[in-house]
Amino acid sequence: MNFYQGNETIDILSKKAEEKNKMSFIRLFLLGILGGAFIALGYLAYLRIVGAMSKELNGIGLFLGASIFPIGLISIYLMNAELATGNTLTMTLGYLDKKVKISQVVYNWLVVAISNILGAVLVAYFFGHIVGLTEGAYLETTLNIANSKIEASTMSALISGLGGNIFVCTAVWIATSAKTLAGKIFGLWFPVMIFIVIGLQHAVANAFIIPAAIFSGQATITILDFLTNFLTVFLGNALGGAIVVAIPVFMSNRKCNSLNTCELPYSGD
Repeated sequence: MNFYQGNETIDILSKKAEEKNKMSFIRLFLLGILGGAFIALGYLAYLRIVGAMSKELNGIGLFLGASIFPIGLISIYLMNAELATGNTLTMTLGYLDKKVKISQVVYNWLVVAISNILGAVLVAYFFGHIVGLTEGAYLETTLNIANSKIEASTMSALISGLGGNIFVCTAVWIATSAKTLAGKIFGLWFPVMIFIVIGLQHAVANAFIIPAAIFSGQATITILDFLTNFLTVFLGNALGGAIVVAIPVFMSNRKCNSLNTCELPYSGD
């Protein structure tokens, strides 16, 4: 078969969780910056396509933009960069498989989330603002997208984030289970493409588009608005990755002799 079974995929991902846990702070942080930058560059390509389309061709623009956006996650996966939202699956499986502690899961999420923000913001500033790729003829699109993120209610942003990361973590799972390069690329491509077409939220992607709007000087969005959105959406992303995806796939793929001998998580820190 050209793919790993579920139990084998969990083995691979939980081993990755161990490897991530052993990384030095500086390595984890730098790979997180790279991960945030890759997501931002994918979003920038999406923005340039959608912003160039007339309103009559909006549907085509959305489809084409969504088709390009996954290059960010593909680059992260194949270059071993770090993405906090994807790690909600990997680190949770590592915890359930007794490879890492809960404190190590939280540490990874925190360090990678902060470095992802930095990477995305750097792209927004240098490529979006200094080079002007999110401004000029594309400013209206930038502002419209950013405002739609900020104007969403807390519950809407939370649930949207939950849904968005179900697709991202599904993509990571499929790519990990695939044995061929083509299988990994297609496995990453389609779930991410779908969540962009639907319009769900992703915290790291928002860390690009919202700062891009702020840097333009034309938005009424504040830094507090951005941070509030990021925290809300990331919480939704974490719930989607850890609760909706990781726990069910672990329970359905790990063989247990009884409830007491199943692959249970740590009882303490």
